[in-house]
Amino acid sequence: MSENGFWGEVDRHLVRYAGPFASTVIARAEGSFVYDTEGRAILDFTSGQMSAILGHAHPDIVDTVTEHVSGLDHLFSGMLSQPVVDLARALAEATPEPLQKSLLLTTGAEANEAALKMAKLFTGRYEVVSFAQSWLG
Repeated sequence: MSENGFWGEVDRHLVRYAGPFASTVIARAEGSFVYDTEGRAILDFTSGQMSAILGHAHPDIVDTVTEHVSGLDHLFSGMLSQPVVDLARALAEATPEPLQKSLLLTTGAEANEAALKMAKLFTGRYEVVSFAQSWLG
């Protein structure tokens, strides 16, 4: 697809709510860099906590994900598998008493929603203070 065709598809099918998209098209990523369609390496300071800590396409992460996705990649949160229980146990071993239980969630929004519900249940209160124009509360 030509670059004009690509940007035409972007205009037709994507919404951007906070400023324009970057003007370069990213084709792949490895380590601390993303690479555009021309092969130019761009040091990535933007792709979030996973890529910033581990790098893009870290071989150990790729191997682990490949191993687990090939057998069981996702479950409804009401179902359990051994790796879920193993993770919960490992987290309990790494934290002091009484922090022995985990609530495993997928997103920051989901975690904030659960934290608010738990706080309301624990305190019996319902009011929440939030910062204006903050990300996830």
